[in-house]
This record gives sequence, structure tokens and C-alpha cells, in this order.
Amino acid sequence: MAGIPTAIIWADAQGEELDGTIFPPAMFLLAIILGTVGARLARLPRWGAVGLVGGAATWLLIDALAVLVPVPDPELIGPLPALVVPVYVVGGAVGFALSAWSFMVPLRWWAVALAVIVPLGSWGAAQYKPQILAWLEIRSFERSGVPLIAPAIQGYRLVHVDLNAAGQREPQPSIWLEYWRAATPNRGFSEVQVTLWPAAAGRPRDSCLAVTENFDVPLRCTSLPGDRWVRTGAGSSWVTVFARSGDALVMLNGSGIAEADLVAVLSTFRPISAEELARAT
Repeated sequence: MAGIPTAIIWADAQGEELDGTIFPPAMFLLAIILGTVGARLARLPRWGAVGLVGGAATWLLIDALAVLVPVPDPELIGPLPALVVPVYVVGGAVGFALSAWSFMVPLRWWAVALAVIVPLGSWGAAQYKPQILAWLEIRSFERSGVPLIAPAIQGYRLVHVDLNAAGQREPQPSIWLEYWRAATPNRGFSEVQVTLWPAAAGRPRDSCLAVTENFDVPLRCTSLPGDRWVRTGAGSSWVTVFARSGDALVMLNGSGIAEADLVAVLSTFRPISAEELARAT
């Protein structure tokens, strides 16, 4: 009763400027009124308190769900009332269920505590969503099993990092880093991609020979001292280097960079913190 009407009003008001209006307080009041009427019709004990507390809990949960639930941006693919309605309905159902439960006879302190902690905890978590996501991302890098190292490539900047967990497609976890060097009047744009695996993922030679053709272009692997392997293709601007760096199997994939310069990148690998990697994602 409290969730569906407020969701319909929200969906109908999409595209209108709502900042500075009485719209949010009015919807909050509507949730309380509808919840109180529903509690009265259901003959719940202390139905007045159920309506007031349930409306407040509902609004906190809706506000939290609106932040925590990944709903696509309406500006990208148009209004999405069907995706937003569940947020209001779930918020209403949980909020009033907790409220009604906490005011049952006899009163139970743990039920009252849940009615307070769940909405406030959810709302508080929503306010710190960026910090929570950043902490989870840092933890995922720390627990990935991939050695946390990265090259310091002169003139290039790290623009993106991806962590790929082990699964059906990837038997070993990996970290992918992308470096860019901007174009200038004297040189073109250059890109270096770095992939890291645990050393147990394989040997540089086997990794180089695993692919022998790309877009109908034959590829050739050449060995270098120190168990380093270089893969090139006729007419291709891409050069790929495989090697070990500490406890990691490393693949460097470069475009617009000389083979010797790409090989030299191997000597620049250094430890990097999970925080640094998370900031670049």
C-alpha cells in the first residue's frame, strides 16, 4: 500500500525538476498515511505507531536502495519506472514488516532493535557507498592471488586496471593494466597493455606459442636471454613480450612502441599497493 502509489508518482514525475519542491516530503507523508491506514485495517497492535515508524523505516530503506541497487541512468536509455517500482515496494514491505513485528504484543527488545538498526544501517551504508566499494575493491586485489606489481613506463600513464577472477573461462586470476602515451607533433599515440598472472599459470615460452595466428596473420615467437619471449606478426604494429617478474607471469602488449623499448619495460616492474590499483580502475 505504501510502496506502489509512491512508486507510481515517482515514475510519473520523471523528467520534471523536483529540486527545492515539496515532492520528497509529500511522498514521505503519503507513505506514513498509507501505512497507518493499512495497519489499522489489518488490526495490528499499536497501529498508529506502526504507521509512523513503518513510514520512517520505509523511507530510509527506499533512500538506501535507490543508492545501493544498480539501476541504469534514465538519461542513457529513457525512463525506467518498471525497474524503480521494486525499490519502493521492497522498501515498503521490509519497513512496515519490521515496524509491525517490533510493536507486536508483548514487545521484544531485539525486534525493536532490528526495526531501528536495519533501516538506519542501510541508509548509513548508502551514504558511504563509494568508500565501501573502494574498500571491497582493495580487498579483492589483496586476495586475488596475483602478485601486485606494475611497471613504471617513462612517458606513459596508467589509465585503467581490471581484475579478472579465476573461473570457467580463466583458470587463473589475472590483473590487466593499460598505459597510454599521448600523441605529439613528433610522435603518434602509443599504448602498452600489461597482464599479470601467478607464476603457476604457465611458462613464458608456452604462453607465447599458445597463439600462432591472429586475423589470418601468422605470428612468430623469438626467444631472448633470461626466458623472455617476443611474439610479432608480419605487418602488425603490435608486439607482445612474455617473461617472469618475481612470482608473476607477465605479458606486455604494445602498439606504437619499439620492440627493444617494450622489452626494457620488464626491468621497471616494482611492487604496487592494492590502493593504487583500485584508484586506477
